[in-house]
Amino acid sequence: HTPFETTSDGFVTVKDTYECLNHPGVFAVGDCCHLADNPRPKAGVFAVRAGPIVKDNLIAYLLHEPLTSHQPQSEFLGLISTGEKYAVASRGEHALEGYFLWTLKDEIDRTWMDGYLK
Repeated sequence: HTPFETTSDGFVTVKDTYECLNHPGVFAVGDCCHLADNPRPKAGVFAVRAGPIVKDNLIAYLLHEPLTSHQPQSEFLGLISTGEKYAVASRGEHALEGYFLWTLKDEIDRTWMDGYLK
């Protein structure tokens, strides 16, 4: 059991600011949450894009300033490594697979992580 409002599947329900509906000052992002007004599938791209918004909203909350709303993109590229340097990509109803997609994913992931090292 949790004190946070959840969906019937157990995902923490949040506002478009990523603040829990029934617990001001508590924020959730990524696969653990459900955007009440903007439901999205569970995909890493949404957590990654929400990260800076949540950081800013945590600071705003602590400073008693207004929180920033966020409307995540409606379409995204799913890129999943399946091991052995192979990956599957999907966008909407389209899908591809192969080594070249693993190379692309590896490059995207390394570039993203390099941003945190600077």
